[in-house]
Parts: sequence; C-alpha cells; structure tokens
Amino acid sequence: MAQLNARGRHKLRIQTKKLRYAVEFFATVFASKRTARRLKWLLPVLERLQDGLGELNEIAVDKERLAAIAIRRGSKPNRAYAAGLLSEREDTRVESAMAAATEAYAELAKAKPFWR
Repeated sequence: MAQLNARGRHKLRIQTKKLRYAVEFFATVFASKRTARRLKWLLPVLERLQDGLGELNEIAVDKERLAAIAIRRGSKPNRAYAAGLLSEREDTRVESAMAAATEAYAELAKAKPFWR
C-alpha cells in the first residue's frame, strides 16, 4: 500500500468500490449460513478499505490545491504560509489513513470467497 503513489491508490479505491458493489449485488444469489457469515465479515472490510483509500485520495487532492495556492502568481506571503500550515496538517492525517487502509487490505487478502 505504501509503495503505491496517489494515482495508484486512487485506482485501487475505484477497484475496491466496484468489488464492494458487486459483492453487495450478488450476495442475495448465494444464500446460505456460511455465505452470510463471510459477507458479514467481508463487507465491513471492503468499506474500511474504501474509506481509508478515499481519505488518502482527499489528502492528495487537498495538497495539490494547497500547492497551487502557494505558488500562484501574485500570491501574498500570508497565503503561502497558510497553505504550508494546512499542508502540514494534511501530512499528519496520512499516517492514520494509511494504517487503516493497509490493515483493511491485509484482512481482505485473507478473505475466502463468500460464494463457496
């Protein structure tokens, strides 16, 4: 997870979203107690992964916008300073979002197919 750049994580987020929606769609086709147990475990894992990746994407977009504000031609020094402070704040969010996404990804890797 940490080796992916922002674009790679965004692509993974989109794939996770598609997987989650597909699992939700096909869940009714496979109706057994084992399937229900696996789905009860799997769907929250997919949701946590999607949320963590979504937060990482928001941070990346925020940082791009802040950088654009800071270097805008004719920008006042106080804007650049404020952009720097906000960018630093975003850096502190990365660690917890990355940890959450990495943990959910590791859990997902252990998942058994819910349809068997």
